[in-house]
Amino acid sequence: MEFALTERQKALRQLAREFARKEIRPVARELDRRPDPRDRSPVEVLDKADRLGLRTLGLAEEWGGGGADMVTLCIVGEELGWGDLGTSVILEQDWKLSRILELLMTGEQKKRYLAAFAADPRYHFSIAGSEPDSGSDNLIPYDAPGVGLRTSAVRKGDGWVVNGMKHFIFNAGLSKLYLVNTRTDPAAGVSRGTTYFLVTPDLEGFSYGRYHDKMGMRLGPNRELIFRDMAVPDANRVGEVNGAYAARRKIRGSNIEAVGPCLGVARAAYEDALEYARNRVQGGKPIIQHQAVGFLLCDCFIQLEAARRLLHYAAWTAEHPEIYDPKMAFLTKAYMGEVCFEVARKAMEVWGGMGYMTEAPMEKYLR
Repeated sequence: MEFALTERQKALRQLAREFARKEIRPVARELDRRPDPRDRSPVEVLDKADRLGLRTLGLAEEWGGGGADMVTLCIVGEELGWGDLGTSVILEQDWKLSRILELLMTGEQKKRYLAAFAADPRYHFSIAGSEPDSGSDNLIPYDAPGVGLRTSAVRKGDGWVVNGMKHFIFNAGLSKLYLVNTRTDPAAGVSRGTTYFLVTPDLEGFSYGRYHDKMGMRLGPNRELIFRDMAVPDANRVGEVNGAYAARRKIRGSNIEAVGPCLGVARAAYEDALEYARNRVQGGKPIIQHQAVGFLLCDCFIQLEAARRLLHYAAWTAEHPEIYDPKMAFLTKAYMGEVCFEVARKAMEVWGGMGYMTEAPMEKYLR
């Protein structure tokens, strides 16, 4: 059993760490405070990330990407998340969709879209599933007709007509390609009546709705997508008709690398709390020397180390189909979310009343 990082992983970790320190952090806090969600996009930072190969890191080398495996994406994602969660998740979505689309697309679709993604520095991906009345019930479906997603796709001639709305769609507005889940058999449940389509913003009938103004992860845009009699050619269908759920089950671990950036946020909160505790004097000594504070920091360190080991193991199994268990992706994501929130909360406690102030970094970590 080997726990050491490869030389490439070490180099990419250092690259991402320096990028987060020099390029993300200097602008993230100011962008995060802007009141209008339309004015928070870190476009210049993303341009710089592209020049370093970070945007296409998850894309296979044959299509012009970095070909990074899941463990490497988790390592790099942690460093970028240390800089800013929203910025890092913009790139993580590109990694995630690169792997999904490579698996599900036809050869012709790959030539049409993956090559364009690699060549265009401002090309991003989104997956569009969530709707006002449905979300997680599409992943582990409450499988009855009439429930779950309602965006419809109806055959018309050689193509399809799509009507409906998606919301909470990450990267929306930045993305130039959307993987959209639709209902193609209203008489069947989600697992037997849904189909994926590739949708581009230039299609007639495609429009954007409102920006969602979020409590946290504010540099990453979430928007509504609106489809009104949108004509989609059958060449943009991904997989079999009514086969979206079966296609999704072929994907290994797409939830795993998503929580790498969350680990970076928690680590940043811990590091800032540790530094504060070494310098803040109360009772005649730095507060780190008070046992109650020391225990809080120790708990944070333990939780971070345990979470990182679980994350890397889960990511490693995703590259080994003979041992991969789909539960690992969901359970790791759930555990990581809870641990990272708890670390940020405890780190804020170390700062005491000062941590509650917006001039301190802790409230942003907790959000």
